[in-house]
This record gives sequence, structure tokens and C-alpha cells, in this order.
Amino acid sequence: MKKWYIWLLIILILATGIYIYMGKDYLNQIINPGSKSGISAEEIDLEAAVTVSKGSIRETVSTSGYIQPENQVHLSFASTGTTGGTVEEILVETGELVEQGQALVKLEDKQEHLNYLKAKNEYELAKISGSPSQIEEKRLTMEVTLDNYESKTLKAPFSGKIVKIFVEEGDFIEGSDDVIYLIDDSSYEVEVSISEVDCLKIEVGQKVEIELDILKGQIFTGKVAEVSEYADTESGVVTVPVTILLDTVSPYFKPGFSASAEIIVQSVEEVVVVPVTAIAQDGKSSYVLKVDNKQVIPTPVKTGISDGYFQEIIEGLQEGDRIIVNNYQMSLTTDSRNQRFGGPGMVMPPMGRP
Repeated sequence: MKKWYIWLLIILILATGIYIYMGKDYLNQIINPGSKSGISAEEIDLEAAVTVSKGSIRETVSTSGYIQPENQVHLSFASTGTTGGTVEEILVETGELVEQGQALVKLEDKQEHLNYLKAKNEYELAKISGSPSQIEEKRLTMEVTLDNYESKTLKAPFSGKIVKIFVEEGDFIEGSDDVIYLIDDSSYEVEVSISEVDCLKIEVGQKVEIELDILKGQIFTGKVAEVSEYADTESGVVTVPVTILLDTVSPYFKPGFSASAEIIVQSVEEVVVVPVTAIAQDGKSSYVLKVDNKQVIPTPVKTGISDGYFQEIIEGLQEGDRIIVNNYQMSLTTDSRNQRFGGPGMVMPPMGRP
């Protein structure tokens, strides 16, 4: 037992010494940005190296939602002030284009019509022989009966298209029942939800690219029209509602079509860009593995925006530099070399009791 512990102690001391001697060089090569030492370019696959170039890059926030008309309404007779009645006449059809103020549906209004005609007649008589106070009283009565009469006719509050009619002639309805679904199909918007992580990036006026599932391959543009002042929480997930207004519409649009959107947070052009797989992290610092004079040198860089595939480089690289794109392949090379010499990454064989 004592002999086994002595051998174990000797092995641990040797391993520690090798680690300190070889590991210092390893860390200097790989972890310490700016190191002048490096791994020979012949030791790695130079097919993993690329030439740095300039290009355009943009940071986006991806989301999805459903398109709907910017202006839409479910009309009921509650908007006219009536409590309801029997549907006498439907004056429009589904799909029909209507003008603002156009009559859409009428309820039975015979009694209201008679009341109005009677009040109007009394007002005309008062103007001939009545006192000023009587004339005013009859005028007010006539206006009230006219309002009651007109409340039996549902009119379009804006120009648009009749999407759905919920009633039939002869139906008795309450004032709150839906009668007509009217939309203005000249302008559409997309209602989306943005995660709390990304919501601070979103501002009114940012450009957006929208694609509908039903119209794959066709990109529509738009802008962020509104960012909600409140957040929604559902099943522990916090999101912020955002409204996107489309610049153009298609005759194929229908309310409720699903859509995906790319909100362009920021973009740059003619800047140095590299694949994100070329960027390595050392704490809060970023660096790339630069091929220089047949050596691979860790080089510190200052990064800008990223689109998830490419990264803007603000400082540390210039167009024409050669870098290693796949840092994972680089780490395998260095691990392999240190295993041969007993440095970090060395695999010690299992030991049994002597």
C-alpha cells in the first residue's frame, strides 16, 4: 500500500511539472490574445483559413405573427344607440366595396318613422303659430325622433370591404350582436410579440422585411409603427407587443394570414466581416487566429454587430488578412500536439495497484 502511494505521488509531481513547462506555452499560444508565438501553419489544415474581406452586415430580430387590416371593425347596432330589433333589409353582400356613410343593414323602423314624421309636422306648425319656446321644444323633439329613426340603419364608418355578414333578414338581434365585419384593405399591419431580451432593441421607424407563409419567396417591406408600453406574461414568458405597418399590400392578403418578420435593428456596409466561427472568447475579450508568416497567431479584435452568421470587426483585422475560421479544428490540433508532448490535454493511462 505504501509503495503504491509513493508511485502515485511521483507521477503527480511529474505531471504537474510537465503541465507548468508545456502548459505555459500552450496558454500563451491559444488563450493569451496578441501572443507572438504560434502554432506552425503546417500543423493545421490551411483549408480552414480564409481571406478577410469587406461586406455588408445587419443585425435583426426575428419574430412572427398574423397580418390584419390597419382599420377594421365588427359593427353592431350598439354603435347607433339602438337596443336591437328585427332585421328588415340587408343592403350589401360579402366582398362588396362600400363608401363611408353607406347604408348596410336596416331594422324594422315603421314606428320610428311615423314618430319622426309626426314630430316634423308639429315643428312646422309651431313655426307658423307657436311662441319661440314652443318652436324650440318641437325642434328638439323632431331631432330626437330623427335620431331614433336613423339608429335603425347601420352605416359604414369608413370606406372598405364587407368581409362577413353575421345576420339574415328576419333575424331578431340585440344591439350588441355582431352584424357586419368591415375592413379597409388598403393598409395592412402585422401584430408580433418581441421577447424581453430583444425589446430594448426595437424602435418606432425601424425597417422590417415580412414574408407570408402563403406567399413564400415574396418579400414585403414595412416599418415598426408602435412598441407597446406594457408587457404580456404567459406561462412565465414575458413578451412586448409590437405593431408593424406594411408599405404595400397584395390582393391576395386576407386577415389572419401568418407572417414572419425580420426587424432590422442596425446595419453597416463596406466593413470588415468574418464568419462567427472565426471568433474566440477569452473572458470578455474576443480574438481570431491569424495566419502570419506561416504561424497562427491569436490576435485580439474589437467586434461590432452580428447577424448570427457573420461578425463585424471594428479593430484588429484588415481586408486581405488570413484567418482560421474553425476554432474547434484549431483546438483539436493544439490538443493533439500537447498530448504528444505531455502538455494540457494529455491523457494519462489508467493505473492499477502495483
